[in-house]
Amino acid sequence: MSRSSRTVLILVILLLAVLLALGNMLSHALVVQELTGTAPPPEPGLLRNAIQSMAALLAKGSWFVWFFAGAPLVVGVILSLIVALIGRGSASSGARVSSTSTADPGVDGALRLLALLQQEGRLVDFLEEDIAPYGDAQVGAAVRAIHAGCRSALRQRMRIERIYAEEDGTPVEVEAGFDASEVRLTGNVHGTPPFRGVLQHGGWRVSEVALPKSGGIDAAVLAPAEVEVG
Repeated sequence: MSRSSRTVLILVILLLAVLLALGNMLSHALVVQELTGTAPPPEPGLLRNAIQSMAALLAKGSWFVWFFAGAPLVVGVILSLIVALIGRGSASSGARVSSTSTADPGVDGALRLLALLQQEGRLVDFLEEDIAPYGDAQVGAAVRAIHAGCRSALRQRMRIERIYAEEDGTPVEVEAGFDASEVRLTGNVHGTPPFRGVLQHGGWRVSEVALPKSGGIDAAVLAPAEVEVG
């Protein structure tokens, strides 16, 4: 159930509780009129007279009067709290499920790419390991192997090209109508293009992707656990 639907349901429950409480009081007032022999007023004044009777009964403070008025309200509040708590629990459960769901093709592709980087370069192992106790030489040697594996995985599954073919540090000109997602201007930017500046980073663009299909395997599993049986 969505959040808006829960809100509407809670409002309906509270409204019905209020109406039921008013109905109980109205019925009780009419019964008291009947038992005391009070002649009912003409039809147009029936509701007004009943309301006056309800006010008089509440003023007396009889326990059964407060019960008739309060019980529906208490039940309505309790039901509203139950609906709110159930909705919160469902939202938390939905968040946990969506965190590992691969129904979204974008999420599925990202997980499969990360699995490839783990498979070829042990990238996840490296990122999850605390490297603070190791010296620079040890980290450097490990990074060399990780770099080679991850680079191989990317080149097998993707074609990556530079947005600017020029070397970094080369003067370049940004023409009018440039794609802001491909070129980010920094420094003293004013006026209108063309802009002239120095290329700080040539950028990267993926021109081809060939990721393997999951084949029914849970894409959230980046690397299966390995157990050696003796």
